[in-house]
Amino acid sequence: MKTILIRLIILLSFTCTSAQNLVKNSSFESYKYCPDDISRFDKNVSNWSVLLGTTDYMNACSRTVGFQNHNGKQAARNGNGYAGIYVYSKNDYREYIGGTLSQKLEKDKKYVLTFYVSLADYATLAIKDFSVLFTNSKLSYKDFSFNRNNTLVTSKTVSKIKGIYYNFYDQPEPIYYKSKQIWMQVYIPFTAKGYETNFIIGSFVSNSKTKKIKLTTNAKQKQFSYYYIDDVSVELINREQTTISEEIIPELETALPTIENNKVYSFTNVLFEFDKAVLLPESQLELNTLAKILLKNEKLSIEIYGHTDAIGTKEHNLELSKERAKAVANYLLDKILDENRIKWFGYGSTKPVANNTTENGRTKNRRVEFKLIED
Repeated sequence: MKTILIRLIILLSFTCTSAQNLVKNSSFESYKYCPDDISRFDKNVSNWSVLLGTTDYMNACSRTVGFQNHNGKQAARNGNGYAGIYVYSKNDYREYIGGTLSQKLEKDKKYVLTFYVSLADYATLAIKDFSVLFTNSKLSYKDFSFNRNNTLVTSKTVSKIKGIYYNFYDQPEPIYYKSKQIWMQVYIPFTAKGYETNFIIGSFVSNSKTKKIKLTTNAKQKQFSYYYIDDVSVELINREQTTISEEIIPELETALPTIENNKVYSFTNVLFEFDKAVLLPESQLELNTLAKILLKNEKLSIEIYGHTDAIGTKEHNLELSKERAKAVANYLLDKILDENRIKWFGYGSTKPVANNTTENGRTKNRRVEFKLIED
């Protein structure tokens, strides 16, 4: 089944290569003025709007609101600008971005909306509830004047707006978007109704219904989820080239991040079964990105380092760290097919980066690291 899925993924990537992106200002590069404060998305970014929240705009042009911002640091996936929104916060606070299409969508045609997200450094929750709302006209905060005490947008609130045709679309098989280093793709296929000229991206469910995972064990920390967004696309799927099941989900792509040679990095989302060296499926995204970097530059080799916390015997921890490093090495070897470029080592609990007396410290110590080396 996995082989078939991968084969269909490759086919689908070819069907979309020649499609036209219908989103105006899709990577937020066109703006009226360089932002001098964080909440400058509304009335600044061309062809985009917000609803009741204060959506943020970051751009490298700014000394005060560049890639370093109030929730951490992230470079744009493409160009110099990107958006930032809260998708989970106290009292159901939400932020959204509203885009404009260059032409109305054709009825009964198959389209796909994609955009890229990266979780902010200081966020304590990761979610999977990204959705899109398509409408027949632009919505703004004025349309929600009856509901200004609540920024959460739902089907119930949209239905109160006169003259609006709308549809919500969800991801077929969402994942938790946990990466704080790389950009992860959100993919939403849908069939157009024929009225769509505008759309809104965000989370349209309350805190109680949000699918979320905690990224910290500190109960006193503020519980929130904040994502950066870049490279939004709405494209027609040309199904005349090949027949593909609508349920097939394309591989989650990432931009190739800049990784310095001879510098040790910790994987963010390379995870294993408890007390085993079996990689969990969500590990594939980050490992695939690293494999692409290695394939792109054949002069690079890599070293993998496995580490554990101090729970258990030293012998067990040493063996477990070796096996986990080996599992990562074997995964990459299946991609680049050159064992001379991959080395792996296990150190058990001998190289902690945090105090093993706390759960938070032990979590940090249970890690797999890597270093790229140029021959």
